[in-house]
Amino acid sequence: MKKLLISILIILGSFTAYGKINGEKSISLTRAILTNEIAEKEPVKIMDTFKLYSQGYFYTEFRDIGEEKILYHNWYLLEENGEKTLMASVPLKISGPRWRTWSRKNLFLSGKWSVEAVDESGKVLFQKEFNVE
Repeated sequence: MKKLLISILIILGSFTAYGKINGEKSISLTRAILTNEIAEKEPVKIMDTFKLYSQGYFYTEFRDIGEEKILYHNWYLLEENGEKTLMASVPLKISGPRWRTWSRKNLFLSGKWSVEAVDESGKVLFQKEFNVE
C-alpha cells in the first residue's frame, strides 16, 4: 500500500512538473510589461498611464514553449458600465526555450484600457489595466 501511494505521488508530481498529462510542457509567461518604448528588444520603462494619441507597447517573455504556438495580445477599451470593447487582437508566433515579443497600439481614445496575453485555447495568461489621459 505504501509503495502504491508513493507511486501515485510520483506520477502526480510529474504531471504537475510538465503541466499537462500528455507530457507536453506548458509555456511559462515570465514577464509582461506595459511600456511606451522598446529598445534593443527590451522595455524602456514600466507604464500604467499613457498620453492620448501616444503608442503603448505590451511586452511579453515566455519560456518552455516547445513547438511553435500562436498567442494573442488583446487590447480593450473598458466602458463605464463594465463592458469591454476589443480594439485590437494581435496574433504572435512564439517557439523555442525563450521568446520575447510585443505588440503596439495607437491609443486614440482616453479612458481606462486593458491588455491581455491569451493562449491558443483562449486562456488569459496575463491581464493589465491602464489609463489613457
